[in-house]
Amino acid sequence: MDSGTQPPETGEPAPDPSPIIKKILGIVIDLHEQVNKEAVLRTTRSAGAELSQVTTTNHPEPVLNRILTLPNMSKKLEGPDDHHIPKLQRNLRLLKEDVVKLQDLRTEVAEEVLKHIRPLELLLDKVEKGEKDPSKPPLTLGMKKDLDDINKKIFNLMCQVPLLPNKRKNAKGSDADDGEGDNNGKGIVCLPGIHANKEDLKRRAVFRYVLGEFEELSNQQKFCLLSFSVFPENQEVNRTMLMYWWMGEGILSSKDISSEKGILKPEDVVKDILDDFKDRNLIEPVEIKRKEKPNSYKMAPFVHSSVVLISKEIGLFDMYDKKEKPTMKQSGLHKVCLVEGSSSQQEAKAKKMADVDQIETVFNISERFPDFTFKWFFEDKPTRNKLTLSKATYPKLKVLYLGRWERTAKRHIEVENPELMKNLKHMIKLKLLSFQGISRIERLDNAVCKLRELIILDLRACYNLEKLPDKIDSLKALIYLDITDCYMIDRMPKRLSWLDNLEVLKGFVVSDAVDDETVCTLAELVELKKLRKLSISINKEEFSIVDVFVAVKNFKKLEKLKVAWGGINTHPQDKGVDGEKGDRKVKPKEEENDNAIAAADNKKPTILERAATMFRKEKGPKDPELPETLKKLDLQCFPGKLLPEWLEPDNLRNVEKLYIKGGTKLTGFGKSLPIVKTKCKVTVLRLKFLPKLKVEWRDLSKRYFPELKFLEKYQCPQVSLCPCDGIGIWRKPEENEV
Repeated sequence: MDSGTQPPETGEPAPDPSPIIKKILGIVIDLHEQVNKEAVLRTTRSAGAELSQVTTTNHPEPVLNRILTLPNMSKKLEGPDDHHIPKLQRNLRLLKEDVVKLQDLRTEVAEEVLKHIRPLELLLDKVEKGEKDPSKPPLTLGMKKDLDDINKKIFNLMCQVPLLPNKRKNAKGSDADDGEGDNNGKGIVCLPGIHANKEDLKRRAVFRYVLGEFEELSNQQKFCLLSFSVFPENQEVNRTMLMYWWMGEGILSSKDISSEKGILKPEDVVKDILDDFKDRNLIEPVEIKRKEKPNSYKMAPFVHSSVVLISKEIGLFDMYDKKEKPTMKQSGLHKVCLVEGSSSQQEAKAKKMADVDQIETVFNISERFPDFTFKWFFEDKPTRNKLTLSKATYPKLKVLYLGRWERTAKRHIEVENPELMKNLKHMIKLKLLSFQGISRIERLDNAVCKLRELIILDLRACYNLEKLPDKIDSLKALIYLDITDCYMIDRMPKRLSWLDNLEVLKGFVVSDAVDDETVCTLAELVELKKLRKLSISINKEEFSIVDVFVAVKNFKKLEKLKVAWGGINTHPQDKGVDGEKGDRKVKPKEEENDNAIAAADNKKPTILERAATMFRKEKGPKDPELPETLKKLDLQCFPGKLLPEWLEPDNLRNVEKLYIKGGTKLTGFGKSLPIVKTKCKVTVLRLKFLPKLKVEWRDLSKRYFPELKFLEKYQCPQVSLCPCDGIGIWRKPEENEV
């Protein structure tokens, strides 16, 4: 073996960092004492009588406000002892504690792994003996359960090991950063140390500031602010997820409300609440240059720690213990947060979780196997002395959020026993049910149809889900249904169009399903009188763009529409040309779409066709058209070469946002360039993956879209001369900008 591939043998053990850290910490403490003397003297002289007057008052919040308004006072009070040295001290102490934890973890891992050697040896003996009897399976159900239990314990143990960089592999280029983001999917790192020392935190100005702002909030806003305590600091939290949660809790109304600003939808109310928090410097919007406006927020560490402490003292959310990682327990106000490793806690057992019938919220923060919670809600309700069979229900449970709250799919969540979902029927007052991103759910149990007060059903990215319940219309109160990215679903249940209160439907599928008696069609959604947001995935080849806009024309309240064509458009991998396989598969379909558009525009009915209409009931005009209320239109993988007449910019009289993402044949916005500018009201335009779209900035901004304020151009090489930045973004300068 080459000696260069292994570390040199010195014969000495690796040095223990603990004494070195201790020595450095002693030097820093001495430095702190010396510098602090000078800092106190300088601060006293510079603040003078003005500071003395402020600090003698008996009201801490006004004092803080007055201190913050003093000119340059923050810099005067920020001596070396307030920033650099204490920060170094704290980091050294934390490093010292981490070294001890790593040593303890190594011992703990060894002890835990050692426990499983004997059970696995016994299991191996049983399997070897079973080989003599070929009629029996090698693994019995009991053996499989034993293996699952061991696997879960090893997996949880593995997740406790911190992710450390492998410098040797990175140096060779064999293990480079793959861009997966935080912790490579190994869970969320929390820093409870900041708020572990309650008295030290309460002495800080930032805590007094947060407490002062908190006391000025309404009761609704107080809950909304404290809900940030369950998420790790500096983690991006999506506005839509917060809206779902707050509506499920009953903190936010699911109906439109009247205000000084007019009629506000729940989305508007949530935005106003978060904007208020932002103005108070309690949260920060996550600015993403490709987004017109932020829709995610995060909370700085010291503000977060203050909110955690306030929440814990009130008894709303309680998941942090001193010097411990987050744990699952029921708070004083009956909220339960699932964290990584919860399934291995004693409280995960139904008999160990006290006052189950009092639980109001179950929210999954970082647990990978959350289905154990279903066991808490059995029909068999235990009493003090015995187990009695009763019609037990759980009327206080309003939120069951077992899915992923993050917008990225880095955390894998899995349901080990989908049969446990039958216990949903006992959660009679449930308002929010989220299985977002959970794998191994192939079907929703019919028990979900018992949830007559359910407002939000979030099934986004349940990749194994194949079917929705046929009796989905039993969910009489349902307002939000999200089945986006459920790729295995190929048909919509007929009774979907019977959900009278449904306002938001994401992921509706138009497919080749032929059983019209049990399949809901796009045209039948016109019965959803309150529908205002709809996203459609088209997997049916003969379903043209004409069919789409004939079907949605009469939707009376539709404001946002997203249409994605799948299996129709030419994809980059279909590179065949001039009769080769790739082009031969797709080209006839595109010609068919273009012909359908032309036919809808030009074809006149024959005498026989006019006579036939006399003997059948007409459901409405056959000409495709945009709904009058439409404000946002998102077209993905557009199949045609030109936008049809009803989608040309001059006909987008009410649409404010237009997205066209993907369309390898699209060459222009209409049949001809308008002589004068259109009456189009589009202010936000996104053009992506349109290699043949040909237009210059002058025509784009002056003629087609004269009201344009925001443009995103990505991989559109023939959209030329646009004043975009390096990533393809252009924003109209504000009027007050020079």
